[in-house]
Amino acid sequence: RAQVASLGGEAWVGDAVAAANCGALFVRDEQFLAADALPWIVKHAPALEGPHLVTLAADFFDEMRRADPTYTCAGRTPKTVSSAMDAYALTAVVFDADERFLPNPRGLRPFFEPEATIPSGTVVEVPYDSTLNGGHGPYPLGPGTPRGDLPRTLRVEEIRSLKRLIYEGKQLDNCLEDRRDSQLKYVMRARQRFSSFWSFTLSSDDLVKHILLLEVWHLDGRDIVRQAEGPRPRTLPSPEAWYWMVQWCEANGVDWSTWDVYSRLATVSECPPLF
Repeated sequence: RAQVASLGGEAWVGDAVAAANCGALFVRDEQFLAADALPWIVKHAPALEGPHLVTLAADFFDEMRRADPTYTCAGRTPKTVSSAMDAYALTAVVFDADERFLPNPRGLRPFFEPEATIPSGTVVEVPYDSTLNGGHGPYPLGPGTPRGDLPRTLRVEEIRSLKRLIYEGKQLDNCLEDRRDSQLKYVMRARQRFSSFWSFTLSSDDLVKHILLLEVWHLDGRDIVRQAEGPRPRTLPSPEAWYWMVQWCEANGVDWSTWDVYSRLATVSECPPLF
């Protein structure tokens, strides 16, 4: 609030920024916040039309900066960022009275791309989903196929609270939704910063698909994929989710080849296109 006031912002703008996730984070880019994001918000607050959009803008800029350390608000207008903010808002879920997790200890970055596309000619083989294992792969992806043929909004978000983690389980219909023993195991690993959890979503217009929950273990000197789970009943990641998981892992130096399905698969469910 004091920083907003020093920039000439009204009290309601300071209150709205303080209500944002970035106003209460354990770790944040103070220089970016003070010299870039807050001046932009104060300048354009009237055009944002209300505290809820100011709060959204603060969280949006914070996540864009964490995803890309070169990101700047300079040269952007409310009109140029409005569609991206709308897409971001579709997948932004926040709970009150929640236990917050510290950010991952390795600087792994979130990702947000409003026009994510899969290159033409891409072929993906999901482990355990091959014809040799009774599965259905490999899968062609991208233009000219029913999978990833059109641009979608992709978000890879670090899950940083207990209720958000349980919510993700509910979207995937997995054991996190209603099994306290599983919740406790994951919470302990998150508290110790031994694990971090990541939500992968694809959205188009007003439709949001939760496609993957990823657990990364932070070991001495390396980060590895422990769990990669899609929605039930299939549980195995979809071909599209697997493609985007590999892209994100390789961009962040995470070893995805360590993933192994942790429960016996009697059958491999078919996986229809996501959209």
